[in-house]
Amino acid sequence: MVILTALEVEYRAVRAHLEELRTVAAERGSLFEVGVFRDGHTGTSVAIHMTGPGNPGAAALVERASALFAPRALLFVGVAGGRKDVGLGDVVAADAVYDYETGKDTEGGFLPRQKTHQSAYDLVQLARHVAALDEWQLRIHPAGGEPAPLPRAHVKPIAAGGRVVTHQRSDVGRRLAASAGDAVAVDMEGFGFLAGAYVNRDVDALVIRGISDLLADKDEAHDERWQPVASRHAAAFAFELLRRLPATAAAAPVTATAPGRPAARPLKLTIRELGELTDLLLTVPGLTSPAGWQQLLDELPGVGTAVARQSASRTEALALLRTCETYGAWAQLMDVLAAIAPDAPATAELTARLAPLRRE
Repeated sequence: MVILTALEVEYRAVRAHLEELRTVAAERGSLFEVGVFRDGHTGTSVAIHMTGPGNPGAAALVERASALFAPRALLFVGVAGGRKDVGLGDVVAADAVYDYETGKDTEGGFLPRQKTHQSAYDLVQLARHVAALDEWQLRIHPAGGEPAPLPRAHVKPIAAGGRVVTHQRSDVGRRLAASAGDAVAVDMEGFGFLAGAYVNRDVDALVIRGISDLLADKDEAHDERWQPVASRHAAAFAFELLRRLPATAAAAPVTATAPGRPAARPLKLTIRELGELTDLLLTVPGLTSPAGWQQLLDELPGVGTAVARQSASRTEALALLRTCETYGAWAQLMDVLAAIAPDAPATAELTARLAPLRRE
């Protein structure tokens, strides 16, 4: 899982749910923190990053997060201004995000040419389930007590653009009423975030927002009081959704194509396949210990030198698989795993999944 936020107050609310945090550097200087979300005896790896305000930064960081982590799901979590049908502290999981700024500015006025991106269908359906049960409210981390009554959750469209909208009767407020009447909230990053996910089509993405102000009654005092509250509520909903993600189903192995027949699917692994194989690699017995990880890398000359040697974290395991893909080293990897853990079910499944990719 990767969770992006725009503001520090949102980042802190998400970070409070994680343990064992460490810093991971991406290309071009982007820093992520990776921690563990624990629910009972199970733990899930979660990477977090603060993009700063605006759609362009959110879109760019989707690309970097996808390349670095091959996440199972990617969330944007933070605050938004309520437009209608929501109260302060409520949470909105956006099934769609409208770009209200695209259009043509003419002598007679602004003519909207609104574009829309949708959140991933599976995550939207899960968000509806989480919203209906209300158990997510138990995950709220209070800070001196939360305002009553407890917040509600909605699965509705929102709108996004580069402006801070301060009133219903502003130019943008009137434009939203005319062209995005069903949008219940307004933010500044949701559209760019989903646009980035659309380009990386193997990434399931969802926008989750806590309502920190209402367009009909917005001022700095509201932000100071309600942004931390709304951020905690959005984070609570996000981690309850994470907890309820169904177990990853084993995908069908990549299949080679018989001569003279069109390819049924490309042999290059998708982001989702890389993520699934990474999780599977980490279940090979002994591999997550420093000694086991270094043994694996020592047996992969050339490939192993391109990967960090300290431990088999998910980041390093993913890097190893990407390197094997780049150099066509699947056969070597399969041979080493067979020597290290010959009877492990994970070794057998990896062999079955990777066999069509090996170069004879």
